[in-house]
Amino acid sequence: MPVVFVHGVNTRKSEPGYAARLGLIDRFVQKHLAGVTLGGVAVTSLSPSFPYWGDLATTFAWNMASLPTGKINALGPAVDDQLRPLIAALEDDLSNATSAKQQPLLTLAKTKTLPHAVDVISGLLLQTAAESQAAVVADFIVAASGYAEANPSPAWLGTLSTDEQLLDRLVTEAKASVPAGVQALGVLDKVLNPLATAGATFKAAVQSAAMTVLDRSGDFASTKLLAWQRRPLNETLGRFFGDIFIYLDTRGEMAAPGPILKLILNAIDAAKAGAAANEPLIIIAHSLGGVICFDLLGHFRPDLTVDLFVTVGSQVSHFEEMKRFKASNLGVRGPQKAPTPVNIKRWINIFDEVDIFSYACDKVFDRVIDFAYNTQTYVIKAHGAYLEQDRFYSRLRTRIDAL
Repeated sequence: MPVVFVHGVNTRKSEPGYAARLGLIDRFVQKHLAGVTLGGVAVTSLSPSFPYWGDLATTFAWNMASLPTGKINALGPAVDDQLRPLIAALEDDLSNATSAKQQPLLTLAKTKTLPHAVDVISGLLLQTAAESQAAVVADFIVAASGYAEANPSPAWLGTLSTDEQLLDRLVTEAKASVPAGVQALGVLDKVLNPLATAGATFKAAVQSAAMTVLDRSGDFASTKLLAWQRRPLNETLGRFFGDIFIYLDTRGEMAAPGPILKLILNAIDAAKAGAAANEPLIIIAHSLGGVICFDLLGHFRPDLTVDLFVTVGSQVSHFEEMKRFKASNLGVRGPQKAPTPVNIKRWINIFDEVDIFSYACDKVFDRVIDFAYNTQTYVIKAHGAYLEQDRFYSRLRTRIDAL
């Protein structure tokens, strides 16, 4: 089965964890969608192709030098911008985050659940591990996430006293949970060093943040936390809108699709050409990737039949409300619903209410199934969290089977 995954905004190969994230998506798709059928046709191959269009998207002439750096940033230089959403997730999950500064990961696992801690650990690995470690990082996250979902509050948590013990135990449990013959037991030992580095980096960052954004009562001051978070938030918003502008300005016409559309079309055509004639086509599209693919299917390639279209944290309905698609009909407005392109046989749209970039679709379009999913994370991190979580793919499989 050809599966094509189309990424969204704010995706660049130069960003930490790019290769590991692709490996993670590949492994999760193969783990959870194996054996699925569409229209009575069974899956035969589930290794996705990943057309990359990030280099065609927006760039910043002064590398976002326009973002202000005030006293909050100056006070905490040791805290990497990319770690701030993870620290904010910790603060959001715990009633007294300062109590967690000595052993933040273990405190999160004990106070909330093991999956909460594993989500943060996964994000840490993706941010800090070297690209050469991408494969083992992806293998570990898949195994650890699966174990945590099945064992949200294991008894052994109560016997641990440090983050280091938690990370070591997770590796042991991850190794034991991998089916025989799928993964050599010794391979996951290679994740011990990047895990130790990630854990130490996070602990230092949490302690630095505690000194940076605490008010006199010892609690996180919301105004300080907002200022401290502004840089990663502004970078996300800047690329989000920049990528949208670039796509709309360069998408071209049906006879001459723009470079982003052409790249994605070539990847889809290549995936279909390499599959059996009767195999279904699945397109999974995240964020602006969903908008681009909807435009592609509704206007640029109405002859291209997609058996399952999955949009994740996307803005398809929002763009239709603004009538920004090439195929948008200005005369179709609520309460009437806009038609889903006939070449999309099945459409599942997934959103998280915490994700400010995601939108529901079933009140705007016909023939779409909305699926509300809780990433259980912080607002800034939620937009990218879906695809890094084992439970997301498990629940997606349930929705596909229900079709």
